Amino acid sequence: MSASTERKNRQTARSEGTYKKDIAAQKEAAKQKKTRTRWIIVGVVIVLFFAFAIYLNTGSLYRSLTGLTVTNTEVTAGDTTLPAATRSFSVAECNYVYNMQYITFVNTYGSYASLFGLDTSKALDTQACAMAPEGKENYTWDDYFRDAAKTQLTQLATFEAYAKAHDITVTEDDLKSIDEAVDTLTETAKTNNYRSADSFLAANYGKGCNVGVMRDIMELQALATKVQNSITDAETFTAEQITEKYDSAKDSYDKFTYSYYYVAAATETNDDGTAADPTDEAKAQAKATADSILASVQDGTALADAAKAVVEDAEVKEQTDLAGSSVEADLSEWIKSADRKEGDTAVVEGSSGSYVVVFTKRDNNQAPTEESGDMNYCDYIGEQLLKQDVLSKWNDDVFSVLSDAYTAKFGSTRYIGR
Repeated sequence: MSASTERKNRQTARSEGTYKKDIAAQKEAAKQKKTRTRWIIVGVVIVLFFAFAIYLNTGSLYRSLTGLTVTNTEVTAGDTTLPAATRSFSVAECNYVYNMQYITFVNTYGSYASLFGLDTSKALDTQACAMAPEGKENYTWDDYFRDAAKTQLTQLATFEAYAKAHDITVTEDDLKSIDEAVDTLTETAKTNNYRSADSFLAANYGKGCNVGVMRDIMELQALATKVQNSITDAETFTAEQITEKYDSAKDSYDKFTYSYYYVAAATETNDDGTAADPTDEAKAQAKATADSILASVQDGTALADAAKAVVEDAEVKEQTDLAGSSVEADLSEWIKSADRKEGDTAVVEGSSGSYVVVFTKRDNNQAPTEESGDMNYCDYIGEQLLKQDVLSKWNDDVFSVLSDAYTAKFGSTRYIGR
């Protein structure tokens, strides 16, 4: 075969796609293209995964997911009509309110929280809550704080709608107070070695919580306060009404100064290690000891000296300007008696012992304080109590009717909690 003929045959083979080298080259190119495509896909998946992980870590997801949807039908109460509407709260906002309820509960009761069956070292959804609503079985502490958060957010939605209907808005002073709260939080975060206020909120108030979420909820709370103030500020009270109201509650608000020594009745120990109730004989012996101390006091001996003459390590309790609501239950009736005057002394029998009491004074709060401003404190308290009555009536007649028209449903419950 001539060289020209062979060259012609090769050209023909190439044109028909059957030349072996060209076929191999095409296969290799296709293989490389497929490999590149696969790695591009893998690369995109990896990028998306890490982008989503970063998205989760920043809390943005929890601020965009709907945690609770509050819906109301059109409702009228008093002079207020609220149109049908829907209000959504994010998972982060639900977390903030949920954990705010939890933290408030724990701070209020402290170590006594365990008396309610709450163990702060365990997961809330594993602990039965003794305060379960009627008819709810397997009710946990997680359920309790979810319900508390749902109730508060529903009320905030109602206040928000009421405020809009009555052109009530937060003021610059309100926003300034919120700024001050944020500044305080920032300092708290720094003191506790958090990078920022946002990281402090996320760690203590749940996924997605940051300063923005805190501000949103605080603005709603400030708006609720503005609504309530608009109700109470619309009322005026006479001096007679204020005085009468304070007098009806003065035993709780007047301040008392007195001292006492408590003689506990001797008790025995039960088989289980607990203290048995004192016997009548033991209580009688405690009273006799108290009577002997009182006799010395009435002869002119100071209570502390008289008590130590009988009980070497006796410690007298001094109460100074103690609000009536905090007076010891056993002493309350005697201390608050209208006949009580400076220097009065007595032995007061309690449930498991006797008190030797010396009364010093009763302060009727007829002077201004930092809290009351220019008003006498008693008048300030009387006015506040009257305002509470007004607000209570508005709650019964208007707000409860409005809020009853609202229903709330959790959305992304998986992310709500501690």
